[in-house]
Amino acid sequence: MKKSMKVLVSGILAVAMLGITACGGSQTQESSGVAPAGGESSADAEGIGFPKNETITLVVPGKAGGGSDLGIRYYSEGLNRIYGLKTTVTNYDSNTVGHQTVASSKADGTTLTVATSALNIQYITGNAEVSPIEDFTLIACLQDNGFSTLAVPADAPYDDFTGFVEYAKAHPGELNAGMPAAGANTFLFGMITGTTGIELNSVECASESDRLTNLAGGFIDIGVVGVGNALEYEKAGKLKVIGTVSSDGTVIAQYPEQLPDNYKTLQEQGFDDCVLSVYHYLLGPAGMDETMVAQMNAAMQAIVEDETVNAGIAGIGNIPGWHNLEESKEIRDNEYTQFVQIAKDLGMYVQE
Repeated sequence: MKKSMKVLVSGILAVAMLGITACGGSQTQESSGVAPAGGESSADAEGIGFPKNETITLVVPGKAGGGSDLGIRYYSEGLNRIYGLKTTVTNYDSNTVGHQTVASSKADGTTLTVATSALNIQYITGNAEVSPIEDFTLIACLQDNGFSTLAVPADAPYDDFTGFVEYAKAHPGELNAGMPAAGANTFLFGMITGTTGIELNSVECASESDRLTNLAGGFIDIGVVGVGNALEYEKAGKLKVIGTVSSDGTVIAQYPEQLPDNYKTLQEQGFDDCVLSVYHYLLGPAGMDETMVAQMNAAMQAIVEDETVNAGIAGIGNIPGWHNLEESKEIRDNEYTQFVQIAKDLGMYVQE
């Protein structure tokens, strides 16, 4: 791993620790979904595991309006409508505090969350005390985070990922990758440098708008942006796309809309190990009853496959999905193992 990537790591850890101490337990927004009038619903709530006579708090470990927030709200609406349950969606400014809130709650199914790789990254790098494995009950692996689009300046001397790798190897230490100070994108570039052997300098671009501006201006050589913005900026001639990153086996044809060939995943382009699994997991506190968990897992299949919920999840760029408990555990463990290895490669590893 190149020296510049390791320099970034010290900044990542400092920023992450600052976020933990500064964000505190600020609760930002709460909204409720109530069962239909008369307590009737389109499905019998018996045997679904979810508490029927109590409000279920769905914790969003982040601010309102983000992808995780929107996904949880679609699931909340589905639980209300399909099973007649009452749910409350509660947001926290700090995902660390949100995760801690769930982990410290009663293991009775009344406090749940849908977590992503942020939970794994924070713990593995020593920036969170709650363990993704020991302090939570895995209920179901849900949607795949979809596709991370790799964009480069419009006048870059390469048109696909193969060309980018060849250029990077011929010009070691010359290419700048824009990324946040901490997060999944940092691990994504750690995966890319680790699997391809290229060297990238790290330039902090905290938001997607920062990366788009810097790509359009030629100030960075590569950055991760959303598919929607990539399409818009590429059409305007402000950048070009050289591929996407997704989970193992995922292909661009699974995206809700047809995309150009240059949006094919790196795996589809022949880089078999250039994958990064980022799934969403329904979690509760550790120690939940096994029968309850099995029933909740089975009940989520109808929620995920519901037309409204499915379309909503797809609409935020994720790939809707439901997995039984055995599949969910395998997916979670594989993702966790990959993040541990990337953290070690980046010099960020603290614990597992």
